[in-house]
Amino acid sequence: MTVLDRSYETKVSRASNSHFLGDVDACGHPIVLNHGAGLVIPIAMYLNFMASRYPASTCLKHAHVLAVFWDHLQRRQIDYRDANERVLRRFLVNGASRDTKMLALKDDVELRITLERAEFVCAVIERFYRILEDEFLCIPKPSTPRFDQKRALTGAQRTAQRTNPATPSPEDVEVLKDRLLERPNTFAGQNMYGIATLFRSAGLRTCGAVGLTTAAMRQAFVSEPEFLPFLAQIPRELSKLASGIAGSKDVRNLILMALKTMRVRGRMILSVPVFEKGDSSFATVPIDEFSEILDFVFTDRHAFTVRYGRSRPHYRAPDFVFLSSKTGNGFEEKSISNLFSETMRLLGIPGTAHRIRATSIEDHLKNLYYLHRGMHGIAWQPGNILEWSRMYARHKSTGPLVHYINRIINIEEVLGYLPVLFDDTDLAACARALASIPPERKQDAVDGMLALMGELDLVPLEEPFAC
Repeated sequence: MTVLDRSYETKVSRASNSHFLGDVDACGHPIVLNHGAGLVIPIAMYLNFMASRYPASTCLKHAHVLAVFWDHLQRRQIDYRDANERVLRRFLVNGASRDTKMLALKDDVELRITLERAEFVCAVIERFYRILEDEFLCIPKPSTPRFDQKRALTGAQRTAQRTNPATPSPEDVEVLKDRLLERPNTFAGQNMYGIATLFRSAGLRTCGAVGLTTAAMRQAFVSEPEFLPFLAQIPRELSKLASGIAGSKDVRNLILMALKTMRVRGRMILSVPVFEKGDSSFATVPIDEFSEILDFVFTDRHAFTVRYGRSRPHYRAPDFVFLSSKTGNGFEEKSISNLFSETMRLLGIPGTAHRIRATSIEDHLKNLYYLHRGMHGIAWQPGNILEWSRMYARHKSTGPLVHYINRIINIEEVLGYLPVLFDDTDLAACARALASIPPERKQDAVDGMLALMGELDLVPLEEPFAC
């Protein structure tokens, strides 16, 4: 048997031992190794820099891109310090792979990868060189920009289709949540149900849901007046108030009474700190869903940690709200995404776990539209709704949300710029039918509608600010 020594194969593995990069535990952090040269030092420096700023899952994605790019350079016998825009473009033309066979005779060439993938690869490689040049000063910075700062992937923009995964309906999400509760492992099903609830009701990303801690949930009480009289009695970690722990019942009851009082005064949400994509922010969690998760922490989660620790004397449960029934530790983002994708595929539900977040954002934006359009009439401002939705979704810009509001504006155009204040499919269909009535029959339609409204004891409302 012939053994091929492929020294160009650069592989990515994850550190299995606990070690620290500054203040960050780098267990699970990606390591890039070359078959011949060993540890790839430039990539290792970059990943160590990233470790203190981004989660391990993000670092792993960057590591895979850079490992393949490193082999691409080796095959072409190019020193990594000499990479430039033309090198990067040929890398893209070859599908961002180790291949070097394809040579673009012109810049405007069709790519074999999607536009999103091309943009991500470019961003990773540009960041890699920027960190080496500006932060570590380990490679000389060229006198002219290394990469084209105004790059336009024109070929990709004309030929590559942006991936547009389907968004599950609210009814589909409820079916999914019910199925997750039917898992043979009851505790695992409760974990998945709770995570799906946060996707749907608060628009959390996967990283935000798996990284949620009981200490973060306690932080939601700090600014609420109902909790101020006894806030000092609440421990930093709410898991210490679980059922069965001595002296915890009275404080638990105070918390539940405070939540009930908040509902009475009309407060519907709590602001919970979350950590997503390397940034800290606040998610708005409805009080009812927050109470469900709190009950899970006080009962089933505590029962699991006690049961799991009986055969493991040295086990100390981490503060994550959701714990793996296999390891007793927090979940990996990838495992959650895979589990949701598999379950949704079996149920015939379109989309992925991340698209459940999109369902939440779309519903939130619609509700804002109903409120804002009803209050301000034709003077409503789409920009205001987009900004409020941006804060809810914790996006850095309103760009990813524009297509949601465009759908509503398109329907308004069909209705002759009448407000789309219907959250019921049948009502919206009737409104579209009314909008298509020929001009000569519109008065008949108005008379019929007025008669119907009279039977229902309804009074027509004037359009606000219509004059």
